[in-house]
Amino acid sequence: MNILKIRNEMRNGKSIFDLPLRVTFYARVSTEKDEQLNSLENQVQYYTELIQSKPNWTYIKGYIDEGISGTSTKKRDSFNRMIADAKAGCFDFIITKEISRFSRSTLDSIQYTQELLGNL
Repeated sequence: MNILKIRNEMRNGKSIFDLPLRVTFYARVSTEKDEQLNSLENQVQYYTELIQSKPNWTYIKGYIDEGISGTSTKKRDSFNRMIADAKAGCFDFIITKEISRFSRSTLDSIQYTQELLGNL
């Protein structure tokens, strides 16, 4: 589904949850401390259950980076695989806990968002 079709559907009163989307998630923690790893497990469980609970959504396995800083995307293998998969059309929608999980760099966040929107 492309972004224009999604926007039109939402203008006609549908919510994002009503749309037939292939949905994935991105989860990341920056350290391997026990409390952060627990947070990662909680993120994965939450996203998986959320996506699977929506009848119109198709669950696509998530992307997880563990113990990796969000200041750069260079060493985040799962993040980079997710971007490549998005460009290849493997899914329609990404859920993440907060924008800082996606990237701590505002410029990176904007750049990747623009790239992904251009491919949807």
